[in-house]
Amino acid sequence: MTARVLVVDDHRDMADGVAMLLGELGLEVEVSYSAEAALASLARTEFALVLSDVRMPGMDGVALLGRVRERWPHTRVVLLTGHGTIDSAVEAMRDGASDYLTKPFDNQALVEVVRRHVAGALGPAEDASQALVAEVAALLSPDDLFGSLATALEAVRRAAGADDCELFLAEPEGRDAVLSVWAGPDGDALMDRTRFEPNVGYPGIVTATSAPISVQGAVGADARYLRRRVAESGIRSYACVPLLEPRAALGSLHLLSRRPDFPVDQAVRVLERVAVPIASAIRAGLAALRQAVDELCVEHDEGSREQLEALLAHVCRAAGAEDGTIVLVDPETGAPARTVSTGTATQLCSFAEAGAWCDCPPVRQGHGVTSDGGRRGWAPACRQGVPRRVTTPCCLPLVANGRFLGLITVDLGSRGQGRGFSRLVPLLVIAQQIAVRLTRGPASARAESGSDRPAAVAPAAELEVRCLGPFEVVQRGALVPADRFSRSKALTLLKLLALRAGTPVSRDFLIDKLWEDADLLAGANRLHGVVHALRTVIEPRRADRAWTYVKNRGDLYYLDLNAPVDVDLARYRKLVGVGLRPQRTDAAESIALLEQAVALYRGELFADDPYAEWCEQERRELLELQVGALERLAKLHAADGDVDRAILHLRRATLLAPYREAPMVALLELLVDAGRANEARAHYEEFRRLVVRELGMEPSTALEAFRKAGFRSAPRVALPVG
Repeated sequence: MTARVLVVDDHRDMADGVAMLLGELGLEVEVSYSAEAALASLARTEFALVLSDVRMPGMDGVALLGRVRERWPHTRVVLLTGHGTIDSAVEAMRDGASDYLTKPFDNQALVEVVRRHVAGALGPAEDASQALVAEVAALLSPDDLFGSLATALEAVRRAAGADDCELFLAEPEGRDAVLSVWAGPDGDALMDRTRFEPNVGYPGIVTATSAPISVQGAVGADARYLRRRVAESGIRSYACVPLLEPRAALGSLHLLSRRPDFPVDQAVRVLERVAVPIASAIRAGLAALRQAVDELCVEHDEGSREQLEALLAHVCRAAGAEDGTIVLVDPETGAPARTVSTGTATQLCSFAEAGAWCDCPPVRQGHGVTSDGGRRGWAPACRQGVPRRVTTPCCLPLVANGRFLGLITVDLGSRGQGRGFSRLVPLLVIAQQIAVRLTRGPASARAESGSDRPAAVAPAAELEVRCLGPFEVVQRGALVPADRFSRSKALTLLKLLALRAGTPVSRDFLIDKLWEDADLLAGANRLHGVVHALRTVIEPRRADRAWTYVKNRGDLYYLDLNAPVDVDLARYRKLVGVGLRPQRTDAAESIALLEQAVALYRGELFADDPYAEWCEQERRELLELQVGALERLAKLHAADGDVDRAILHLRRATLLAPYREAPMVALLELLVDAGRANEARAHYEEFRRLVVRELGMEPSTALEAFRKAGFRSAPRVALPVG
């Protein structure tokens, strides 16, 4: 029998759009425009799933959830809202919600949630796992998120009969997966390796691919598993699932067992269920960390010393550190421009004080760094440069949209030794939001006049339109939620105008793209209403009809790029175009331009609307541009001796083009040359599984040469250079 889904939203365009999308999946979908109407529908018809907005006139979505749980306990409810906080997310899970999505969400995220819960709506047979989900949700506390996560993981471990349960979180910029919470007796073994690069090791693979992994009885023999001490401790079976969110996985959740017959498939199902409240709580908790930074910034003048002191004190409190230093760099030279410390002595290493960032590539790449376990075990640069008074340094790069703005260093002290890594991701989230706020300061933008070189820093903009990745509109630093637009087509109109980058487009073209079958007169009336709905939200002045952003000359409409607006797509195209020019001989300048460009690429064009055919050609072209830019950067960095950076870019290229052999072979070459044969072998095995499973093909002879040579030598495949 086809599963029935009920969509509840007082915004008719939103409800109808969701219903249309789900109908394409073969589901029976019904729409209600109020909670009261939804209750009437539920009384008439049995539904497997209810998708409900939270904020509605009259009865809201949370009240509707309570009525559904009371009268139809086996019907699952997913709440949709543009106003998510940790309190409402956790409270909804406690009240019985199956999931929680924050607007704006992309279509693929919604589809995955619906498929998961429709497939799992099997009634009483799932009561035991539902009880565990409810228990986990009840254990999560907004006042002590990470402490309560440890308690929740212990509950999952015991319920599954596993030896250990662990949780990895992805860095907000560097995207490495970092061990953050664990429960069980094997903590010392788990710390054998606490960080995994994208697509490396179980945590790196699951976080990068958003796909689960399960291995029964043979963990030690799996080339993808890279923690020797865990295997030596007797762990034989493993189950891992991603912690999903719309843009990318937040991290991964794992169960470990010494039993060779541990039911890993059942463990994956359990983890996928409990991952819902855990991911929702983490997602909302990290949003609360960002919000706290925003609230703190409002209390002080942008970029003032008082603001920097307040932000540094906030980081120290969050880290449990007494002392810290924040340094901002000159965007052109990279030299320290401003330094603020909590006391009279700086916590910076000598390399940071000198602006010698090349001596610490991880920081420039957006990775957080903690050095603990005694100075002898620190990296050479840390051992040589960190002041002797600092016992457990934690370095947090200030990076926003790929731009390196500076560094925060705090001393975690003796209490942080051996556990500093577990605090890293929430501290990096705070540092990233500080960087975002600092980019909005009055002195944040500098451009070279009289040059075709794109500005090194985006100009200060009242309005930001983000097309690469999920579509976002940011006004004066605040994300504009999708439900602010009274018509959903208003967002599509803005996408169309942003895609044309200031070029006027005709009324007839817009009508055809927005309403394919509409006649000219009806379409013109609709377009007038949609333009009004868009201007109502984003235009600062409307009374005199002197529009700032969305302008028109008769029947021609365009987005005025001379206004204080930043369209990431336009900036990306210019940066890549100049950075990839064949005649450019300045490698350092090409690197700088392309690094800015690839950092802007948060994902595919309009990733929130993956089935939009009207932009499919541009989507493919931009993907090819990004892969080409990453390959070019890898070649430039490798020639400059920065192999780690080259490897990072090739990994990103292989994730974007997973079936393409050229970047994969180049990646294996660099890994082998760098003496990292185990990582090369893991990448090769994962690539081989992919092409065999998805394409029914074996890797080429060039790739097979790696395996036959035992990853000791590599064929040479030239990367494209232009």
